[in-house]
Amino acid sequence: MPSYQLRDTATCQLLARGLADYTAAEAALDRLDHELERDLAANGEGAGRIRLRLDVEKVTADSTEVVGHHVLLLGVDDPTGPLPAL
Repeated sequence: MPSYQLRDTATCQLLARGLADYTAAEAALDRLDHELERDLAANGEGAGRIRLRLDVEKVTADSTEVVGHHVLLLGVDDPTGPLPAL
């Protein structure tokens, strides 16, 4: 039975493992995003951005395969409206 995990691509640090499916991995990404935003705000970090790329990996028996990735752009001073057009 496969499981899923999240890995920070910059540090190769495993952030979550043993997730039941891809949906659980996305929920873990959302929780991580909210925790990081909260920690930034608590430490008075409002200006600027932090960019993290996290891989979603599928783990089966003896192999690990990247099946998706998410880029988190963190910054507590971000506007709440729509993003500007490119």
